[in-house]
Amino acid sequence: MYYYTSQIKNFSIHATDGEMGKIKDLYFNDENWNIRYAIVDTRKWLPGRKVLLPPNTFVSVNNNDEYVDVEYDKDTIRNSPPVPENEDLSSEQENNLVDYYGWNSFRDNALLGTERTPLGTFEQSSRLKEKVPEEPHLQQEQHQSSNEKNLRSEDETIGFKVHAKDGKIGKIVDMIYDSEQWEIKYIVVNSNENLLDDELFIYRVEQITTVDWFEKDLYINDSVKGISSSKPFTNKKDIIATL
Repeated sequence: MYYYTSQIKNFSIHATDGEMGKIKDLYFNDENWNIRYAIVDTRKWLPGRKVLLPPNTFVSVNNNDEYVDVEYDKDTIRNSPPVPENEDLSSEQENNLVDYYGWNSFRDNALLGTERTPLGTFEQSSRLKEKVPEEPHLQQEQHQSSNEKNLRSEDETIGFKVHAKDGKIGKIVDMIYDSEQWEIKYIVVNSNENLLDDELFIYRVEQITTVDWFEKDLYINDSVKGISSSKPFTNKKDIIATL
């Protein structure tokens, strides 16, 4: 099913022994737009720390009551390698988390069970096998530089200016993800600079040609002329109903 990323932000996170905070942001891979981590605001429970949990640790997601059950207890999360709250996730910190929790860092070779936890790895074709080195430590530097470049904050991406081939369209106001695959599928763009009225358009992430993450500009394969002949959505509920 499709949901807005704005919906899951502020969902409560329930450890096996009680609530531990709320989701405040999502990290996604800017190459395939997979959601890699939920960033948890633990408030006074773990001050000064950033808690990251990948979707395959979610046992269940209750969209009606707005909470997520995860497979760990509070002590397990408390004793995990710390990530300072005011720092971006480095590759070294991510590797420490992978080692601590036993997560499979090579997602293309991970087999997920019905509760989205890794059951093991499976034999792949020779073409796919090339993605997973026999000795991963030999490619550590390449893996680290790739991670640091590709991991992006959903919260920081909201508000990016969106451009067609012949001019500006508007700004990103939300994203739509597939709750089965945990992939961002669409961006939602408001073309109306008047905040009182929405003129919403959606674009598949496959339509994105380039993103300037520093200047906060995103370019899509479309034209302003083509958009002007399309009727915009005026509320986000209607968008989900059409997907």
